[in-house]
Amino acid sequence: MKPLDFLIIGAQKCATTALFEHLRQHPGIAMPLEKEVPFFTGEDCSPRSWDTFALDHFGSDQEHKLWGKASPQYMCDPQVPARIRKLMPGVKLVAILRDPIERTWSHFQMGQRRETEPREFAEVVESLLAEDARESARSLPVPDHAEGYQSEADFYVAWSEYGRCLAGFNACFDPGQLLVLYTEDLEAEPEATLDRLLEFIGLPTGFRPTTLGEVIHRGGAGKRIPQSVRVWLRERRLLYWLWQQVPEKRRGRLRFQYEQWNVGNTGNPMALPAGLHEQLRQHFATDIDSLLAQALPAPPWADRYLPGKARHQAHSQSASAFL
Repeated sequence: MKPLDFLIIGAQKCATTALFEHLRQHPGIAMPLEKEVPFFTGEDCSPRSWDTFALDHFGSDQEHKLWGKASPQYMCDPQVPARIRKLMPGVKLVAILRDPIERTWSHFQMGQRRETEPREFAEVVESLLAEDARESARSLPVPDHAEGYQSEADFYVAWSEYGRCLAGFNACFDPGQLLVLYTEDLEAEPEATLDRLLEFIGLPTGFRPTTLGEVIHRGGAGKRIPQSVRVWLRERRLLYWLWQQVPEKRRGRLRFQYEQWNVGNTGNPMALPAGLHEQLRQHFATDIDSLLAQALPAPPWADRYLPGKARHQAHSQSASAFL
């Protein structure tokens, strides 16, 4: 089977769902029915395993299209860049990033919504900024949620360290194989941002999906239907048996649509003492410095962390375009 033409690697809670939904409407693109179907997070990434995976999720009659996939956990797994490089050295990679404190907060809210996070945000952040917690989170395996939701509390801060995460991909791939987009740009200039992505993967610009400009998966801490109801339904043997009769790919798509629908109220606003917020800002400032050192475009939120430096970086990149 053919390899992937492009891969959206993350970051989680940064509009990867929007990119997935936009691109899957393109007549020249084939993508799995469900967004997060893992492959490179497993140890068996052999050509034979890929053939089995590709036949299941892409079929044998779509090889004339561009093949793409979206797995936002890939950016956070240090084993993944080398695995992708070994099997698909020519693949194009897409990362979309968001203000790191906002991403951390959104990730925490998802934990509350899934009922895996009972603590207050300030308590969580304080514990995660401890040096031993930071180091541990960077090497822990990515949860697969195979048996229901697992806690991702260890990763709220670590998965917002974009400079560290992308360094692994930049070490394995040529710079021209990685496109970095920003959530804020997708929201403010959806057409121009999508055109950048289309051009990067080798398609004509101008395609406009019906979902463009929408917030596909709105974050929040509340749920319309609590997790306990879902657990109760799973325990009803007849209902669970009927659910198992639905093809796995269709079940995955239904789970995805249910998660989108089931977000209720947005919860309380972010609450952090000023001193703790400053610690978090300083922590991410170091990482953003690493991001800029990789010659990536300055994020629209970089000035909140590195006043003045981001403007200088953007000016230098613009000037270099004329040299």
